[in-house]
Amino acid sequence: MQQYWIPSHVRVCPLFASTILLDLKRNRYFGIGTTETRALSTLAANWSDANGNAAAVERLTPDAATAMADTLIEAGLLSRDAPGERCTFGGAPPDLSGVLTSAGYELNRGSSLRFGHIASFLAALVWTRRALRSRSLYSIACEVRDRKAAASDAFDADRAVELVGIFRRLRPHTFAARDRCLFHSLALVRFMARHDVFPTWVIGVRAKPWGAHAWVQQGKLLLDASPEHVCEFTPILTV
Repeated sequence: MQQYWIPSHVRVCPLFASTILLDLKRNRYFGIGTTETRALSTLAANWSDANGNAAAVERLTPDAATAMADTLIEAGLLSRDAPGERCTFGGAPPDLSGVLTSAGYELNRGSSLRFGHIASFLAALVWTRRALRSRSLYSIACEVRDRKAAASDAFDADRAVELVGIFRRLRPHTFAARDRCLFHSLALVRFMARHDVFPTWVIGVRAKPWGAHAWVQQGKLLLDASPEHVCEFTPILTV
């Protein structure tokens, strides 16, 4: 059977009765059914790399899968060309099981507000606004990934909780967080990166009712959400 690949900018999230795909270059979500999902998993040599939540999917016979290849290629979800880079954005999906702890809700760590915090916060907002207006999610995700990969220090949870507290003190003076999870999560990631703390940026999806949500997490520590805000979503992108 000829080899096919999922493009590096497409992320896949198999759910119970359907699969949601996120095209990071087109900034669009797509949905496919069970049969198409089985064909995609059978054909794509890099299925495990593109599978955002590492879900196991039953495969089709090679002949049945190949018969659907042209349709998947036309939709931009499959390619005959190997991707130039592996579509990895952070390894294993975040663990949403068990007990999760929320910074700013259950954990707080006091810190004095300094001019440097304000400058970093404003710079993070400017970067986020420009990035979301003029760039693809793929370009943004690659930058977040590369900056995180270049970090030399281990993740400092206490420092992270402190920075979240500062971010939460400054945010109400500049923008409302309600219904702006993508902007909020990216701004927080950028703000923390300016202080050499690199958490995980996550986008999750659900099928019924349809929804998508972005948040920031590290291990069992949620940095901009409470457990009830995220546990109904399945990760499709982890950076």
